[in-house]
Amino acid sequence: MPPVKLSPLMEQYYQNKKLYPDALLLFRVGDFYETFADDAVIVARDLNITLTSRQKDDQGEKIPLAGVPYHSLDAYLARLIRAGHKVAICDQVEDPKLARGLVKRAITRVVTPGTIIEPSMLDESSNNFLAAIVKGDENVGLAFVDVSTGEFLTTEVPHNRLYSELARFRPAECLSAFSLHWEGTSLQILEEPCFSAERAEAALADRYGPDWKERLRLEGRGLSQRACGAVLSYLNASRFDLLGHLKDVQIYSGSDYMVLDEVTVRNLEITRNIRDRSRRGTLLEFLDQTRTAMGARTLARWLQMPLQSEQAIARRLDGVEELASKSLLHRSLAEELKGTSDLERLLSRISCKSASPKELSVLKSTLEMLPRLQEILMDDQSSAQSSYLQDLSSRLSPLDDIVSLIERSIMEDPPVHVRDGGVIREGYDPEIDQLRELLRDGRGWISRLEGSEKERTGIKSLKIAFNNVFGYYIEVSRANLHLVPQNYIRKQTLANGERFVTPELKDMESRVLSAQERSVSLEQELFYKVRDLVARKAGAIQERATALAELDVLISLATSAKENNMIRPEFNQEGRISIRSSRHPVLDKAMRGAFVPNDVLLDTDRNRLIILTGPNMAGKSTFMRQIALTAIMAQTGSFVPAAYASLSLVDQVFTRVGAYDDLSAGQSTFMVEMTEIAHILTSATRKSLVLLDEVGRGTSTFDGLSLAWAISEYLHESIKCKSVFATHYHQLTDLESILSGVRNYSIAVKEDKGTITFLRTVVPGATDKSYGVHVARLAGVPRTVTKRADQILREIEKEALMQPGSGGRSQRRSSRYTQLIFFDGNEDGNTAGEVERDKKDPILEEIESLDLDMMTPREALDRLAQYQRMQREREEG
Repeated sequence: MPPVKLSPLMEQYYQNKKLYPDALLLFRVGDFYETFADDAVIVARDLNITLTSRQKDDQGEKIPLAGVPYHSLDAYLARLIRAGHKVAICDQVEDPKLARGLVKRAITRVVTPGTIIEPSMLDESSNNFLAAIVKGDENVGLAFVDVSTGEFLTTEVPHNRLYSELARFRPAECLSAFSLHWEGTSLQILEEPCFSAERAEAALADRYGPDWKERLRLEGRGLSQRACGAVLSYLNASRFDLLGHLKDVQIYSGSDYMVLDEVTVRNLEITRNIRDRSRRGTLLEFLDQTRTAMGARTLARWLQMPLQSEQAIARRLDGVEELASKSLLHRSLAEELKGTSDLERLLSRISCKSASPKELSVLKSTLEMLPRLQEILMDDQSSAQSSYLQDLSSRLSPLDDIVSLIERSIMEDPPVHVRDGGVIREGYDPEIDQLRELLRDGRGWISRLEGSEKERTGIKSLKIAFNNVFGYYIEVSRANLHLVPQNYIRKQTLANGERFVTPELKDMESRVLSAQERSVSLEQELFYKVRDLVARKAGAIQERATALAELDVLISLATSAKENNMIRPEFNQEGRISIRSSRHPVLDKAMRGAFVPNDVLLDTDRNRLIILTGPNMAGKSTFMRQIALTAIMAQTGSFVPAAYASLSLVDQVFTRVGAYDDLSAGQSTFMVEMTEIAHILTSATRKSLVLLDEVGRGTSTFDGLSLAWAISEYLHESIKCKSVFATHYHQLTDLESILSGVRNYSIAVKEDKGTITFLRTVVPGATDKSYGVHVARLAGVPRTVTKRADQILREIEKEALMQPGSGGRSQRRSSRYTQLIFFDGNEDGNTAGEVERDKKDPILEEIESLDLDMMTPREALDRLAQYQRMQREREEG
């Protein structure tokens, strides 16, 4: 609450604060943005700046105060937004020199994570989406808008697809009437009326006109309408009154794009890695050779929205193939794009009236490239043949009127700030030219005056200078004061001399300063008019920006295809995924030729479900990931890392690879795993690709095996989708003899005198060895432990345990495994010092009861550590 009695300035502050009580108010006072009271305490803490105070006029009570320089606003604003704050900016909206009394101030913008347009606060290669979510009985309506680029999209999806769509766009901020559990976004819970149909219709009509339903084709899409309206209303409330750069709403359907849920996007490291959430080591980094920020953002979106139309995919692949095969065309276009600026974000700043003179000049430079790009695409010797490149050529037509306007009005190398002057080109406005001539003449007159006064007075050291306090003055040293004429008027005494003025000098000063002030004011006025004229061409500039971004992506994909020895994928209608010499794109590039390729065959008949067995670290997870990445790359329109690839369209990719504790939601590893499995089993279709790694290991051995078995049966019998199930439950390999579409595969291993080498090759057949002790040895577990583990393992292996689903078979189970193991040394497996069983030893009795086949290496090591402690305690006791 404000104090009872306030100064006029503080009254003005609290009046503005009332408008946005939930925001930090940055209040412009001279050269600073000040904060007061509770806001000041928060700002001082989060920005690590000094907290001071100012006295209240009447009562003398101190009010906390913290401020930042106005010219450093963006840097401090970014830190406040990252700290999770909403910030209202209150500016001086009149010239303090012209103000009568208190300077008028008003809130010009409210900044939140989803409404940022400042380049210094944005990642140039990523979108910054604001999302709105509206729940219906069966579906959810979503709207995504990036204010910094003008992109605006909407869709309606079933409730279980909500998080998949959020994973596509990763919004910085979400507007919703209900709570969400979504990492990395700022959630704004708004009241239900904010999402009403009436408010939505008003907001859409205000932005797109009375015919908005026909123009945007939103008729019959009530949830989308309400979501779009909520976004527009929120932007208007944030003082984004100028939204002319927002594109028409693009409606997209879930059936048009492959679904990649948040778990799959994370596990496959498509745009961010698991370790530090950066781009390092991701599929995006592998493919990204774009030359422009617009292209980088478009490539990321293509990867997050792989196509479901063979025709649309072929169109992209045709463009990539032509660029990859025509070196001159590829090289010329790539070279020309290097100097392209970020038209999308430049345009948003122009439309929001925040672009500088320098940014208009940069816009002109990029638009000047359009004729050259079009010329390259239409050149007789290397002209584009594919329909996509020809379409891009037509969309890159020049914008000569905009280029001419900026060329005529703005200096070649203008300053960043219009207030610095020197923005408007000579010849554009007669008054500006006259004022500049007066300034030149005035400064010349002053220079001539200095020379004549030296001559007239005989004071050779006399000089005429200027400062903001006294204006122009004549300075005379103390030694020459006796030569000062009578018409000099003393203005200031210094230690080494005195300063004087004359009536003639003050008269010229008045004329010069008046001309300078008028010149700056007129330049601002003219610049704003030019900027507004450019903003009116937003639609035409955006069309060229989109075409440039798409061309950049095609060039990038062609570059990656050539540099990484990738091939064009084919598509079939038989539901088959057939890949010869498949490689993991990121690992293959990192290993520089040392990566071991593998063949893949999945179909809807005899190869529907692969049960994949083999040791940890042998490459099972990598093999599964590369299948998924190949499908995603192909449906994005990229070449793929293989010798041959024939794929059927995949509607959804699901992965359950590795444990991911969701502790913030109070869920254990096993609960997270089962939640993800439930989502997969209720969402997957026959056209889906499902990849599961060691499902069931988070519970007891028999529970885990039972679940893994039942899940495999359900995938095969009910969903009938293409699946790969990597497991250490070797009992699952019995499914090959039970279910017609199950095939066993394993990772080849070479064993030599107690050491093993992972060959990384996937071969037909199962294995009944997990090599957990060998993996423990590689991990650096003490030799005493691994040697003891070897002894225990050999003893346990003598016990042939009955296997679920084996129909009573147990004695010769190992004879059915065709694991490709190469023995170069002793094969009898006998070692010295085998343990003699003591039936009464409780530790040995417990060891005998273990089923090693159904234990992961980690579980085995934990059990070994337990037995060591028990043995030591027994010996010490």
